[in-house]
Amino acid sequence: MAIRSTYYLYAFTHDQTLCLVYEDFYLAINSTFYRFIKIRAKIWRQALRSGKNLVGARSTLVIDVDSTVKTAYGSQEGVEKGYNPHKQGAASYHPLLAFCAETKEILQGWLRCGTAYTSNGIVEFTKQLLAHLPNRTRILFRGDSGFFVGNLLDLLDREKHGYLIKVKLKGLVGLLSRQQWEPVPGQPGWEQCTFYHRCATWSRARLFMAVRIEKPAEPNSEPTLFEMKQYDHFCYVVTDCQNPWQAHKQYGQRAACETWIEEAKNQTALAHIKTNDFLANSALFQSSILAYNTLRWMALLSGDAVLRRWEPSTLRTFIIRMAAKFTTGSRQQRLYVPKRMLYATQWNAWVALGEG
Repeated sequence: MAIRSTYYLYAFTHDQTLCLVYEDFYLAINSTFYRFIKIRAKIWRQALRSGKNLVGARSTLVIDVDSTVKTAYGSQEGVEKGYNPHKQGAASYHPLLAFCAETKEILQGWLRCGTAYTSNGIVEFTKQLLAHLPNRTRILFRGDSGFFVGNLLDLLDREKHGYLIKVKLKGLVGLLSRQQWEPVPGQPGWEQCTFYHRCATWSRARLFMAVRIEKPAEPNSEPTLFEMKQYDHFCYVVTDCQNPWQAHKQYGQRAACETWIEEAKNQTALAHIKTNDFLANSALFQSSILAYNTLRWMALLSGDAVLRRWEPSTLRTFIIRMAAKFTTGSRQQRLYVPKRMLYATQWNAWVALGEG
């Protein structure tokens, strides 16, 4: 779990203690990985039947889609110079990820070259995502302005799915200034509006919702003859929201997706292990996703709210990487752990998954 280089992968598979405990220890073959990918539906059904989570019974799933930048050092295939907010000018990969907001698991991930734009391949990405989900499942696609793409909206409309996407449009401020604004109830200083708009390349008009708040005047600004108010605007193209303020608050929940991405990148080595072959790197990328999802699935099935909140590094610190004594004798192997530990409830819930 979270092996960060090919050297550590070799060391892990040749560890003497692991070989002693598991005499037939070996890496999984391709068919095993394939079965592992199909396990999601079984996990959701088991969580539903045990009453620990209702994700398997929900008719609509909120899917947060985002891209991220993973800086790379070297000349591996696919490593190219593109948008890199962390280290400008540095080469990188630009993966694309889709999270389930209910379970925090990664439903799908693509490893892309560093020059790929945010929405490159998003239509094909979404088609593959929908193919992996049950036919009865409806999704609410939630994404930033990088996914404000007409072809994507056409696909979601055609398949009768929902979306909540931030608008990126030339002349947006002018468009919003022509709308009828009204105060948001219970939110002093905020205003909202709802309207339909058809972009030049669209086949039909779609529902737009927007909120705005007046910018505070700069202390050293020069006085003007006429009062010119400046606003911060937040505009979304939506299908499922009842009012603009609800759309704005629901979109704000997407911020958790950024945290999950950082967990996957920094704590389960997502796109960290690299070879000179892009397809090999893609396979390693998918293996990291499986490692991340395994922790999420175990926490989901445990039914423990604390385990579901914990990050992978926290799970390793308090559940996996803990003091214990391993002994052998009388043809038996025993693992002794402290009777009084810091998180005994979480430990018992975690162990119960293996005993069930």
